[in-house]
Amino acid sequence: MGTLGSRPQKAALRGGTRIPCEIAVTVTPSDPPHSFSGRGQVILANLGGCAVRSPRPIATGTLVHLDGLPTRLRVAARVVNCISLGQFEKQWLLGLALVEPGNVWGIARVPKDWEE
Repeated sequence: MGTLGSRPQKAALRGGTRIPCEIAVTVTPSDPPHSFSGRGQVILANLGGCAVRSPRPIATGTLVHLDGLPTRLRVAARVVNCISLGQFEKQWLLGLALVEPGNVWGIARVPKDWEE
């Protein structure tokens, strides 16, 4: 989902400008053999998806639900990538694509391309 930095990043065809953030969420895979709920943190968001720091890996292609968002919505997303943050970190970076794009994050001051 791009590099992490202090400035928003433009992303044509990927849901608009990416906004660095810190939003605690609960991530629950819909796949019964991998069912669990884990606390994660959205660290980068746009209209089309997000990057989530997760305590567990989730296979690419898995449908997940995000709960605990500031908007109080339950949001469905698909895992598009899962990257280990290091052998000893026990953290993974999940790239998630929202099933229904939108400002589900509750971000009040949005970039202009989110309003188009």
